[in-house]
Amino acid sequence: MSEISLRQLEYLVATAEAGSVTAAAQRLFLSQSALSGALSSLENTLGVQIFLRHPRGISLTNSGQEILVDARRLLSGVEDLQNRARENTEELTGTLTIGCFTPILLPGAITEFVRRHPEVELNFVEGSQNELEEQLRRGILDMAILYDYGDGIGQQRIAAGLTTQTVLETLPYVILPEGHPLTAAESLSLADLADEPMILFNLPPGGEYFLTLFRQAEVEPNIRFRTTSFEMVRALVSRGLGYSILNQRTSISTSYEGLGFVTRPLRGNAERLDVIAAHLMGARLSRRAQAFIDQCRETAREMHRPPLT
Repeated sequence: MSEISLRQLEYLVATAEAGSVTAAAQRLFLSQSALSGALSSLENTLGVQIFLRHPRGISLTNSGQEILVDARRLLSGVEDLQNRARENTEELTGTLTIGCFTPILLPGAITEFVRRHPEVELNFVEGSQNELEEQLRRGILDMAILYDYGDGIGQQRIAAGLTTQTVLETLPYVILPEGHPLTAAESLSLADLADEPMILFNLPPGGEYFLTLFRQAEVEPNIRFRTTSFEMVRALVSRGLGYSILNQRTSISTSYEGLGFVTRPLRGNAERLDVIAAHLMGARLSRRAQAFIDQCRETAREMHRPPLT
């Protein structure tokens, strides 16, 4: 059987990402005929059809999807091997692609990471929890910063095929308009909030997590509005349209309109919601990926450190 070259795998990945042989050839500075020949040779060597050719592009077959995942893993492994050979004496290098599911700590972590490791090409992809988990399984992402919604909402603690490290432990808290009568209390229970209009942060699967807190407490929330925008929650609360429950804490207690709100601890046995770093199970985590996770932990400690008095 003919040998498969790393160059062929690079061509496969580039073509799949570009969506056409023409676009991939331009990206790779190859002729279209040379790239087509290399891909056909790879298909012949593997004995399977990888691409379906269409008049305006290409798409992957089912076998092609699986081969693409393996190709990305192999190429990433080769890059890691090269980098590990240098990293004992040199600065971290290479490419790191992370998925982001909106945790507040990421802007600070990204800023400090690129300052400390300027030779790493850091890319990030935003998406829903499910989208990012799927991209991890397909090998598109090296790792992702997600939430561990746990068994309380009837699902696994993390999707099959992934493994995790805890970055930050968080507890839900109440956010109220300034001047609301309930701000007089030092902490609040869900029963205290039952008759108040609620702004539900409904970014999946987060909305189900918050509703589960009410079900566990046998309290029926009075939901007035639902939104998938974290900033919209804060804006509506600060406008006096209701309260909300969140996990992400910011360093300022104002909306983007400059209107204030008040936060109070949620009293009771609310389930913790952790920020986690997830990556493909069985895949070795590169030093640059672990360095980013460590940076996220450090940033989280800085954000939640009590102020000096």
